[in-house]
Amino acid sequence: MRAVLLVLALLPVSTGHAEDLIARAWRGLTDEAYLRAGYGVVEWSMDIRRSSDGASARLVNRDDDAVFVSYGSKPNFIGESRFGYTFMVNFVDFSMKRQTIGGDEFADVGTEVEGYLVYAVPTLYYQWGERTRPRKFIRLGAGVGVGAARFSGTARLSTGETIQTQKHSFEPRLALSNFLEARWNYLDFSISYASPRIYGDGYDIKVSDFSASVGLVFYF
Repeated sequence: MRAVLLVLALLPVSTGHAEDLIARAWRGLTDEAYLRAGYGVVEWSMDIRRSSDGASARLVNRDDDAVFVSYGSKPNFIGESRFGYTFMVNFVDFSMKRQTIGGDEFADVGTEVEGYLVYAVPTLYYQWGERTRPRKFIRLGAGVGVGAARFSGTARLSTGETIQTQKHSFEPRLALSNFLEARWNYLDFSISYASPRIYGDGYDIKVSDFSASVGLVFYF
């Protein structure tokens, strides 16, 4: 009986504590946060190099139109400096059907690789401009984190042979990223790039994601 009474007595306290945590979490997510909706282009590339003899291939998907929707939390600055930090998380689903045939020329040679790429990268940036909203600024940032890709398909190496390439295990690898963002009140322009390396089965593979978009920013 005492146990039941104790639980009932603590229930309002626990409920109130949970509500307080939810309220603080909501403030953290919405205080000076924003949603961004944009339109632009996405490009993917995959560079394959065989470790034994250096034979290589480069597959691409260029100039795909895309709609971008993203969330941004409150900017975090280091003291009173112009340096700040953020956390970039992205998921990309890709299908690459063209390969390098010489220089910067690409063509469909009957090969294709499909898969997806995900990365999470803490990024340090430098900002020129205002901190208070609506903001007018330019940010340039770079970071190092982790990324992974799963894919399968075929590729034609520089030796002329066509190989099967695949990665079904989801192993986090080193990922590099950088971005440039310019904002004028509610109008925003953004360029970003990320590239994890995947090793295994005698090949060194790099999957790259590049995007550029113009968008509108909606502040909470």
